[in-house]
Amino acid sequence: MMRTRSWMQLAVLGLAGALAVPCGLKAGQSEPPPPEPITLTVVVSDSQTGKPISQARLTLTFRQPKEGQFGHAKTLSYSAKTDPQGRYQFPYIPPGAVTLTVTDEHHQSFGKQFSVDKEHSTLEVKLKAPQPLV
Repeated sequence: MMRTRSWMQLAVLGLAGALAVPCGLKAGQSEPPPPEPITLTVVVSDSQTGKPISQARLTLTFRQPKEGQFGHAKTLSYSAKTDPQGRYQFPYIPPGAVTLTVTDEHHQSFGKQFSVDKEHSTLEVKLKAPQPLV
């Protein structure tokens, strides 16, 4: 009976130890910190005149990093309009790939994927005039 109890105690302690160390990490190792969010500035202007485009509609889509070991990454989408200088700032964007869509009723639509980080946190978009109807 003593042998069985000792074996069971060891089994329970071993299971508890296995549960205490998350999968993929070694004992004493912590999860890397999430990347610091950046403020992404978008500047929209007319490709022919260079004048800023006020009230252009912006949609920014990106994947938010997963939270914790068992979290899931989320796709987020933010919408906004440019100010009179053709600018808008999206705060708290994680570095990495983003998709930007820009529309304005007097210009052609624009859409493109960009990679952003601390050094590349301003996106300049030049919208073209609409194509004539045929």
